[in-house]
Amino acid sequence: MNNKPIIGYIQHWLDTVCKHNARDIVNLYASDGVLLGTVAENIKIGQSEIIQYFNMFVTKQPCGEIDTIFAQDYGNIAVVDGTYTFQLNNDEGGRDSVLARFTFVLKNVGGGWKIATHHSSVNPD
Repeated sequence: MNNKPIIGYIQHWLDTVCKHNARDIVNLYASDGVLLGTVAENIKIGQSEIIQYFNMFVTKQPCGEIDTIFAQDYGNIAVVDGTYTFQLNNDEGGRDSVLARFTFVLKNVGGGWKIATHHSSVNPD
């Protein structure tokens, strides 16, 4: 099975995050999508809540790269797991590296992928 389009969608999400436009990021999520963000205090449900998270997150000027990725394609649903490393601005004016793990559940909406669920958490020490 060719998982390159699925992996490509996650890379597209990451590339979009690196451009720091919250609206563009949120447009990659389903209208009823769910986000458990890396630095979020609570679950965000729906684009109106997800944008609140990304409005905050982009202030940290995030950019990252995928370290490992594994995709499973079930037709209209795909599950993607892996790890990524983000560089984020810190309060002291420097940059921090944040190693995190992720799971994306993608669903086919109108012939294209949308993020149905996204969970990201800092790797445990």
